[in-house]
Amino acid sequence: MTAERLLLFSAARQQFALNLQEVCEVMEPQQCYPFAGAPPHYLGLINFHGNLTALVDLAGYLRLPGRPVPGKILVIDTRLAHLALRVDAVGSILDATSITSFGSHEDPLVEALLETPQGSVRLLRLETLLNGLEQELQQSAPNNAKPGGT
Repeated sequence: MTAERLLLFSAARQQFALNLQEVCEVMEPQQCYPFAGAPPHYLGLINFHGNLTALVDLAGYLRLPGRPVPGKILVIDTRLAHLALRVDAVGSILDATSITSFGSHEDPLVEALLETPQGSVRLLRLETLLNGLEQELQQSAPNNAKPGGT
């Protein structure tokens, strides 16, 4: 694992983490502008410092049961993607030296299953998440929206 510090957060009452370097800001929920044709877990677009940024409900994308809560927004580093994730809550920053166990997980979206003082945490593989979201958008695009208008 290359991360020295992880951001812990929850979605659908499950604990997750991202490398702290992959997140540029944690925000309160804000107005979201829906866009047509996107999968249902795409909540819409938000204005992040003047840039339109896609907002995705992480629990919805992962098909985890849960009830909507106001939650928090994790904005992914804009050098990686214009993407924000709606999560239930943001916990703490965890130093990698606090991890007591590092195990594998069968889900390709999960880089590792970590045992921490806060309990079991799934470290998300951001590149896999971004690729999956992009593929979904391509599949949900209308067939008649071809370049050149044909």
